Amino acid sequence: MNDILDPTIGTARERIDYAARPSRLEGLRIGLIENTKKNSEAVLRKVAERLANRYGMRLELLLHKDQRAPLRDSQVAALKGTVDFAITGVGD
Repeated sequence: MNDILDPTIGTARERIDYAARPSRLEGLRIGLIENTKKNSEAVLRKVAERLANRYGMRLELLLHKDQRAPLRDSQVAALKGTVDFAITGVGD
């Protein structure tokens, strides 16, 4: 467990469990979450391309979400069981 400090709620602390790290990287399925800012998708696709070239990973799913908005429940459901991990990023 790790401590997470959320600056939007003052000094309250919440403990969360992180997902287990994979034992190997080869062949993992990538999910990308971009927030529609300029260059966000391009940067994330480039990261996925490099992971594919180096570890044989494959881009499985690309999600677009509104800036400063959480993922919708349907988007979270689309990630589950479809990808092994997700990368989220912003552009500019």
